[in-house]
Amino acid sequence: MEKKIGIVTDSTAYLPRDFKEQFQVEVVSLVVNYEDKSIPEEGLFYERLDDFYDWLRQASVLPTTSQPSTGDFLKIYQRLGKKFDGIISLHISGGISGTVNTATAAAKMLPDLDITVIDSGLTSVGLYMLVDAAARAAAAGLDKEKVLGITHYVLDNIRLLYIPATLEYLKRGGRIGGATALLGNLLQIRPILYFNPERDNIIDVYEKVRTNEKGLRRMLSEMESAGSHLKTVVGYADSVDDGQALLERVKGLYPELHPEISPIGPVIGSHIGPGTVGVGWYPLTPELEKLVNY
Repeated sequence: MEKKIGIVTDSTAYLPRDFKEQFQVEVVSLVVNYEDKSIPEEGLFYERLDDFYDWLRQASVLPTTSQPSTGDFLKIYQRLGKKFDGIISLHISGGISGTVNTATAAAKMLPDLDITVIDSGLTSVGLYMLVDAAARAAAAGLDKEKVLGITHYVLDNIRLLYIPATLEYLKRGGRIGGATALLGNLLQIRPILYFNPERDNIIDVYEKVRTNEKGLRRMLSEMESAGSHLKTVVGYADSVDDGQALLERVKGLYPELHPEISPIGPVIGSHIGPGTVGVGWYPLTPELEKLVNY
């Protein structure tokens, strides 16, 4: 029996290709503008991610990014409206992108469809974890109210922390204060970053540490304080070895669970920079364990 709820997200969730296909998640792509071209991020992520980061490491000018158009959302919503009873559309933090506002505008143009647009307040690993829970709940045949209940539980309990290799990209892209970036570089401080809910979910400094190792230990300590039964995903920008090393540490803490690893794509990678690693987590309920702890 076909599932009742359609799930939509944007390209900054960086969904594994097999997950996207298995759960029929629709993805609206942001656009990356570089090398005098405007390229949908989704294609770059799946086909040319290594080439993009090779270019980014040498670039004197950062790429710009563009949010999807209203028309992009309308096409997907109209198509899903013919197949599903309801649609849940989950997107990158409104604190760093206008994508969720565009999705909301498109949904209002289709009053006959049951569309719920949600600002995740996150992106990359955090958004993927949210989509993962919602898509698996929808595939299990839960009705929209129950899928939304699971979605909001994850939203209320998820944490995402990450450490950039350098603050230069955030500084150049204007995503974090220039003075903070300069101070961090001068004093060799490694900031742990997060999306600050008290400042409209912009990228902010969670804590400052002196070394990368101290930052990693602090992130893992925060994760351990959330309990012994977590859904966890490690994210990395370009440096797969660093991401894998962090994943192994997470596995060591939670050998009975199934932590994942997810690359960070061009839109977010161009802002946080190559070499960034992070981890997201939320406590598993018995219901969520059946859905997502595969």
